[in-house]
Amino acid sequence: MNKIKINYKNPLLLGVIASTLILNACGSSSNNSAIEKVDKTYKVTLNNVTANQPLSPAMVVLHKPSLHLFEAGKPASVGLEKLAEGGSNLELIDEAKADDAFLASKSGAGAIPPGAAGTVELSISEDEDSVYISVAAMLVNTNDAFAGGSSSKISKLQKGESFSMHVPIWDAGTEANSEAAGTLPGPADGGEGFNASREGDADFVAIHQGIVSNADGFASSVLGESHRFDNPGALLRVERID
Repeated sequence: MNKIKINYKNPLLLGVIASTLILNACGSSSNNSAIEKVDKTYKVTLNNVTANQPLSPAMVVLHKPSLHLFEAGKPASVGLEKLAEGGSNLELIDEAKADDAFLASKSGAGAIPPGAAGTVELSISEDEDSVYISVAAMLVNTNDAFAGGSSSKISKLQKGESFSMHVPIWDAGTEANSEAAGTLPGPADGGEGFNASREGDADFVAIHQGIVSNADGFASSVLGESHRFDNPGALLRVERID
């Protein structure tokens, strides 16, 4: 067998050999990185535990800790107002997407009847090590009540692990809780949804005190005893499936 002799005193040849080794090493590292990179996928389920309050399609947002869909004691954004009064989550999702802390979002496919559940799946980069979840859905047989959970940390979940929490019902503070005919978008009335006016309400988010139905002597209310609710109004379950 003929042996190849390398002249180690030749600086040009040594440079070529070194460059080849560096390129090979970089290529190997890049390939391994591409193979090893795996996204985190979460299955998010929202259960409606009210007696007669359908929930609007739930919006789910994954984000870093600085993003807040709402804060107790502070005015609701226009996006939250539209969700809490009319059940549309489109503008609230857009508000979240405009925030630097946004990671991913998804809307449920349809309303969630009492006793039923809605499920979505979201994926984010494996590199994200500080992941929080927020959810929101309107109680459609109300003026501006919504089930909402803001900024719960889920990034420590390993594949196959799950996290559950009760979701309270909030008053968006954007519309008077008159319960009058023509003011509720749900099946109990089929009335108006979003109205830009905030006259007659507190204009800040707070825990909802519950409805005052016609069964309670509130004669002008279109709601009955079955539409009452207590906190919490929903149950959230987050499972990491990948």
